Amino acid sequence: MSKSLKLTVWVFALLLGVPVLLATGFVGYLMFTEFTPEKHVAPDVKGDGREPDPAQREFTFLTWNIGYGGLGKEQDFFYDGGKTVTPAKEAFKNYFLNIKNLVKSNDTVDFIFLQEVDLVAKRSWNTDEMAELEALMPDFASAYAKNYDCRYVPLPIRDPMGKVVAGLATFSQFRPQKAEICYFDAYFPWPTRLAMLKRCFLLFRFGLDNGRELVVINTHNSAYDSTGALRKRELFILDSAMQSEYKKGNYVIAGGDWNSNPRGFEPASIISGDKVTNIEPPAEPGFLPGWQFVFDPLQPSNRFLDMSYQKGITRTTIIDFFVVSPNIEVTRKATIPLGFACSDHNPVLMGVRLK
Repeated sequence: MSKSLKLTVWVFALLLGVPVLLATGFVGYLMFTEFTPEKHVAPDVKGDGREPDPAQREFTFLTWNIGYGGLGKEQDFFYDGGKTVTPAKEAFKNYFLNIKNLVKSNDTVDFIFLQEVDLVAKRSWNTDEMAELEALMPDFASAYAKNYDCRYVPLPIRDPMGKVVAGLATFSQFRPQKAEICYFDAYFPWPTRLAMLKRCFLLFRFGLDNGRELVVINTHNSAYDSTGALRKRELFILDSAMQSEYKKGNYVIAGGDWNSNPRGFEPASIISGDKVTNIEPPAEPGFLPGWQFVFDPLQPSNRFLDMSYQKGITRTTIIDFFVVSPNIEVTRKATIPLGFACSDHNPVLMGVRLK
């Protein structure tokens, strides 16, 4: 073999080998740093939170996926068919300020469930959103459940999402008797799972004067699950946990972003003037039979992110709602019609009375 041919072969091998080595090294790094939580974790409960009145029977709730302050009405998102990864800094600051103002204006609500709250992430300009929300509501007890911890999300290739640490936050007027993070054992297959969320729900427990307990759950279930297998498994786990509590005589309320439509959802009921669609696949019909699915049937709670929000053109749906046990009476349900101004979700309110 001539020297020139040997050199050509060597250069060709080098050109092939270096990318393979880099890719292998990067996957190895993601594997070494993968977030692998225990199935049950006791979170730190911060803030004051007053002692609950064990005789209280009426409570109010708000649930809102705040979209990490980066998904206001002008934004689209690359995972959903758009192009944007990180919003402009001024847009983010404006969205998050409006989110904080809305949360503060509802600080008389007993329980506030938030999803997609970043601790540190490129997409939210490395803002510790939980710290700012805690400072906003010092009289609340609060806990955080991390469900996303990736050192470097490599997509999209031309403008990677980068580092993300995010999760759920529950704020309560009352200090819980016990708090627990329960991780679903439902993950995307390897290697996708290395850069994806590890979904969970955050549970607070309160004692009542009749010997029973009020159990409240903040959940954020899987998206980008085209087969529905992950959501099916998550609903099975929730069903088991919630039915177990109800059989003990406890009052059980779960709310959040379910990434599926509630039982009884009818697109034709929406009167906001939005284009409305179903989410496929639907929630399992056998999930918590006899329990109430609580949502405002007149207003959408979520919009699609393949484009910026344009009423009547952008697709919308309802995926943010509550599920309550049969021993609870619902006294109020309403979606706050923000027009998706500062998040791709609108907040949902609920009032209940324990029977």
